[in-house]
Amino acid sequence: MSQALNTPGAGTGQTIYVSTTGSNSNNGLSPQTPLQTIQQAVDSVRPGGTIEIMGGTYAGGITISNPGTASAWITMEPYQNQQVVIDGGSAMNNLFFTNSGNAPSYWEVKGFTLRSALQYGVQIDTPDVKIVDNNIYYTNYSIVKLVSTAHNIVIWGNQLHDNNHASAQAYVSKAVDMVGAVNVLVAHNNVYNISDIGLYCKGNSTDITFADNTLNNIGSRGIMLGQSTGVQFLQPGKTYESYNSIIKNNVITNDQSACLSESSSYDAEIYNNSCYNAAIAHHGAIFISNESALHQAGTNVYIRNNIVDDSSSLPMVVIAPHAMTNYATLHINHNMYYDPAGVTFEWDDKNIYNMPFKTWQQTTGLELNTIVANPQYANTTPVGAVMPSITGNTLLSLSPSSPAINAGVVLPSVTHDINGVARPSTGSYDMGAYQ
Repeated sequence: MSQALNTPGAGTGQTIYVSTTGSNSNNGLSPQTPLQTIQQAVDSVRPGGTIEIMGGTYAGGITISNPGTASAWITMEPYQNQQVVIDGGSAMNNLFFTNSGNAPSYWEVKGFTLRSALQYGVQIDTPDVKIVDNNIYYTNYSIVKLVSTAHNIVIWGNQLHDNNHASAQAYVSKAVDMVGAVNVLVAHNNVYNISDIGLYCKGNSTDITFADNTLNNIGSRGIMLGQSTGVQFLQPGKTYESYNSIIKNNVITNDQSACLSESSSYDAEIYNNSCYNAAIAHHGAIFISNESALHQAGTNVYIRNNIVDDSSSLPMVVIAPHAMTNYATLHINHNMYYDPAGVTFEWDDKNIYNMPFKTWQQTTGLELNTIVANPQYANTTPVGAVMPSITGNTLLSLSPSSPAINAGVVLPSVTHDINGVARPSTGSYDMGAYQ
């Protein structure tokens, strides 16, 4: 597994057991003397310790404020892989990572079903947290929420789905929603039935990676770098919505808006993603915009090796007003687009609307190495609630005769594909999420 999943010193401390038939007057140190509540175990565990939770349904609304250390992480997991449901019910957050001063938590939570909450499934206010292999759903707002004190976070291998359970908060109902977070890896998650944006970062978020995720049935944009944040939430001296962040090797199907989107970001990379049936109702399949409260335009935006197979009547690429500080820093090229009705483009600052591909190339000088052709996806059926294997995902994979094979360029930021297959160090990449 990825180095990101290493948890130094995990399992070196005491193990605490929890059972629905236990008692908080027990010592919790054996399966025969378990505690009854998860909160009691969370408050009792020490650095290097493990919390083993036996099968059953438990009350959520758990606050995790008891930290491990950098050399002795704390792990919470189901006992012997039993089915454990943590039900947030009427709690604001099902799991809430916080402590005095927002010091590092050094916690990993893995393997649970986290169901329901009035606000978030998981809210992370502290550094050094890993959320791994969980099934998280039925939240009223976003499923996972990170704020500006959340640094060094891993969100890996989870099912994130069916939020906006109250059906009235669509505009704040993302799968992963981060404002000002730093050094976050969001990878190998299966994201579906989301009422707003699937995955995004804004509010000066820095060093964010969205990689190897599968998204389907997204109510707004699929994956987005930047957007709009209230000035009061921005860091002094920082004006861009995201910095040094990347979207790579993701598979995105059935978006109401753009599958790939950037707004008011600095050094944004969007590489080797595969999209199908995007921009059903809004914008275009790729959307470049300036939505900053400070009116900060983007700088150094790179969009390469992506495939979009789109039958929408909306444009393939939309460049919204005042999107870039200097359009010479917008590098969009070496992509593959397909629409049976014809591929068109929009660039508001240049009064370009519904422009065909060849005219777009000649007029703008963009996309000179981009190809318009049917990518010949071998499989366009979403996985739904079935978690795709990290090494065996096939959604939007390429058929042997696909023109996207060996049609991409080598990108140092993309060393492998969605299934972990190495990209070549020389020659040509395949376009899209698969090699």
